[in-house]
Amino acid sequence: MLGSSSTEGTDRGQAYTLEGFIGAMVVLMAVLLALQSVVIMPTTSGTADRAVQNQLQQETKDALVVAAQDGGLSETIRSWDEDANDGEGGFHNASQPGPDGERTYDVGSFANQSTLGEILESRFAEKGHSYNVELVANDGEEFNATRMVYQGSAPPDAFTASYTVTLFEDDILTAPENRDQQIELKDEDGNVHDDEEYEYPIAPAEGSDGPVYTVVEVRVTVW
Repeated sequence: MLGSSSTEGTDRGQAYTLEGFIGAMVVLMAVLLALQSVVIMPTTSGTADRAVQNQLQQETKDALVVAAQDGGLSETIRSWDEDANDGEGGFHNASQPGPDGERTYDVGSFANQSTLGEILESRFAEKGHSYNVELVANDGEEFNATRMVYQGSAPPDAFTASYTVTLFEDDILTAPENRDQQIELKDEDGNVHDDEEYEYPIAPAEGSDGPVYTVVEVRVTVW
């Protein structure tokens, strides 16, 4: 009888030990599953992606604001060389073919030409992002976009930031070859020339008879 009681006690102890081990394994598996759900769920739901996009969009807005200081953004969009591209005109030192035959900047040349390009290159291009830069203005009939940087068609999940710049009729072009040329080509009496060979790509706003030439939206799309 004594031997039987001792055996029962030993079996009961082993059973408790086994139950404790199984219980510990269950708790450990639950913790592992919980940790995996914390990592996976935000990515799956898109919360992390939206947070990253919001941050990048804010940085794009900040880049435009910094570039606009002291008129720098206005100077960038007035860097038009009427003799470039075999006399067809183009932005100064822009040599990348655009989708419609125009000349646009590549990432490196735009960085060399402007503060905006320098910021976009260091913040986005060097980290694998692509971007387009467009100048959008209304000529009184429709909105027209002039490409400065074109890296392809933006996907649906791309984000856009913009900054508006006012151009004035007496603003001059900033390309080295045209630094004495106003946006609107005028004669000595102040009348606008009807010269088809000269055409700044951003048309004046319809009916603008004051000092304002037009308002331009500098639009940056990043993906």
